[in-house]
Amino acid sequence: MFHKLLLRLSVNFMAVLMIVLLVLGALVSRFMWINELNTGVEEMKREAEDIARNYEDLSDYQITTRVFVSCINEIALDSSVWLVDRNGLQLNVTGLDASTPDLTSEDVQKYMQVVLQSGEPMTIQGGFDSYFGKNAVITVAMPLSSRGETVGAVFIHKRLELFNTGFVPLFQELWTAAMLASLLGLILTAYTAMRITRPLRELAHAAKQLGQGDMTVKVRVYSDDEIGEVSRAFNNMVDELKNMEEQRKGFVANVSHELRSPITSIAGYLQGMLDGTIPPQDQRKYMQVVYDETQRLTRLIRDLLDLSRIESGNVPMNPVDFNINELMRRVLIKYEGRIEEKNMEVEADFAGEPCTVHADVDRIEQVVSNLVDNAIKFCGQYGKLTLRTKVEKGTCIVSVIDDGAGIDEKDLPHVFDRFYTVDKAHTSGKGTGLGLSIVKQILLQHGHDITVESTQGQGTNFTFSLDMAAAAGTKK
Repeated sequence: MFHKLLLRLSVNFMAVLMIVLLVLGALVSRFMWINELNTGVEEMKREAEDIARNYEDLSDYQITTRVFVSCINEIALDSSVWLVDRNGLQLNVTGLDASTPDLTSEDVQKYMQVVLQSGEPMTIQGGFDSYFGKNAVITVAMPLSSRGETVGAVFIHKRLELFNTGFVPLFQELWTAAMLASLLGLILTAYTAMRITRPLRELAHAAKQLGQGDMTVKVRVYSDDEIGEVSRAFNNMVDELKNMEEQRKGFVANVSHELRSPITSIAGYLQGMLDGTIPPQDQRKYMQVVYDETQRLTRLIRDLLDLSRIESGNVPMNPVDFNINELMRRVLIKYEGRIEEKNMEVEADFAGEPCTVHADVDRIEQVVSNLVDNAIKFCGQYGKLTLRTKVEKGTCIVSVIDDGAGIDEKDLPHVFDRFYTVDKAHTSGKGTGLGLSIVKQILLQHGHDITVESTQGQGTNFTFSLDMAAAAGTKK
C-alpha cells in the first residue's frame, strides 16, 4: 500500500513538473521569438536604410556600381533584395541578379504605393505568398530616392525560419534543467513520501496490535502537521479505550458483586427452607428477605436496560409543559419512608409558582428520583436534603443538595461515566454506577447538561437546567 502511495506521489509530482516546464518553455519561447523577430526587423530596417542611402549616392555618382552591388550582396547572404521602381520594374543596377521575378503583380504594387505615399519604412509579416509560400517571410520595404525624388522602393525579404535558430541552445538548456529538476523532484518526493508513509506504517502496525487487545501500544509523533494530529488522535483514542476497558472491568466486578449477593442470599434461604433448617414459623420472615433481594435484581436489570435504550436513542422524548416544583414534591413523597428512617431534614427552596418547564415529564422524574435516591444513600442519620429551583434568562435551574460524605476530588470528573462508582468497596445497596450515567444521557437528549460540586465531608450539589415553557415555545 505504502509503495503505491510513493508511486502515486512520484507520478503526480512528475506530471505537475512537466506541465510547468512545458508552459514555462512555451512562454519563454514566445518571448524570445518576439524579441528575436523585433531585433531582426530592426536589423533589416538598418540594412534597407543602407541600401537606400547607397542608392542615392550611386545616383549622385558618389560611389560606383561595383561598391553598391557589393553592399547588396553582403546583405543578400540570407535575404532576398528587390529594387523596384514606381512602375514595378527592376531598377537597372549592374551586377544584380537578373532572375528577380515579375514585380508588376498587384500585391507588390499595393505595398509599393503605401511606402511611396508614407515615405516611411514598412514591415510586412507574411505576404508575397506566390513567391515564397504562405506566411514564409517577413519583409521590410524602404523608399528609394534619386536626386531628391522618390523613384521606387527596396524590399528585403527574410524567411521566418531563420529567426528560430537561436532557440536550439535554449531548448537544450531547458531540457537539461528539466532533467535536473526531475531528479531533484524525485528525491524530494521520495523524502516527503517516506515522512508520510513512516508514521502511517507505524499507525497501521499499532492498529493491528490494538485490534489484538494490546492497550499499551502508542505511536511516535513526528511533526505538528496533519499526520502528527492523526498520531496524537490515535494515542488519545488508545487512552480512552484503556479507560473504557478499566471501567468495563470495574462494571463487571460491580455487577458480579451486586448479582452474587442477592443470588447467594436467595439460594441460601431457599435451601434452608427446603431442607428444614429454617422452621416453618420463620419462613415468612425469610421469604420477605428473598423478595427484597429479587427487587434489588430487578432494579439492577432495569438500570442496565434503561441506559442501553437511552444511549442507543431508542427512547423517544415526549416534551410537554409541566410544573417542575410539583414533580419534585411527588418525588419527595415517594422517598418519604427512607427519609424518615434516617431522620433527615428536607428543605424545598422553589421558585415562584407555577414553575412551568418544557420537557419529557417521565424522564425528568427519573432524573430527579435518581438524584434524590443518590443523596439519601450517601447522607447519614439526621442529614439534610435540599431541593431548589430558580429561573434565569428563560431557563429553570434545578439543584439537588445533600450534606453527606461528599465526593473525593479525583472522583469528580468520573461520576457521570458509565460503570463508575465512587464506592470502591462494593457496599451492598450503593448501586453499580449507572444512575448518574442515565441522568446525564437523559439531560443530553434534552439539550442540557448536569454539573456536580462537592467537598469531601461537607456534601454534594448536583445542578441541571431545563427550558422554561415560554422559552421553549420561542425556540420553536
